[in-house]
Amino acid sequence: MNIILIGMPGAGKSTIGPALAGRLGLEFIDTDTLLKRKTGRELRAIVAEDGYEVFLKLQEELIVSMKPVGNIIATGGSVVCSEPAMLHMKRDGRIIYLKMDLKDIEKRLLPERRLARSKDRSLDQVYNERCPLYEKYADLIVDCSDKSVDAIVTEILAFFKY
Repeated sequence: MNIILIGMPGAGKSTIGPALAGRLGLEFIDTDTLLKRKTGRELRAIVAEDGYEVFLKLQEELIVSMKPVGNIIATGGSVVCSEPAMLHMKRDGRIIYLKMDLKDIEKRLLPERRLARSKDRSLDQVYNERCPLYEKYADLIVDCSDKSVDAIVTEILAFFKY
């Protein structure tokens, strides 16, 4: 079974994932990295040049084509916008939502780090649209506010009784 990390950009998926994989001796997969390799382009370039909808479609195609077994997977924050992608991952794994308050997300997102979204959507709007979707698909919600990486990993491991 896979452990899949979802949440807003800046929530810590790419930090928690390798730490969790290390503790369990499993492989870590970052779907954003896979998409960059597959397209040969930065994700922000895809959104800027081809549009958000094209980006979402490419992300969905990548995820539904994946057949990982026993991995820790960090997804892009917008993956919850694709029901087919989420159902595909849920079929072969447990989904962990790394939850953070908007104010903490804002602090973590550096100016050069862009959020995949339509041009007309603010960070607040995206956050408010996605949070109910993250909760809908989550098998476990971990509040990451004011917690160390080790504390978050320990909480996830406790859920799986490791």
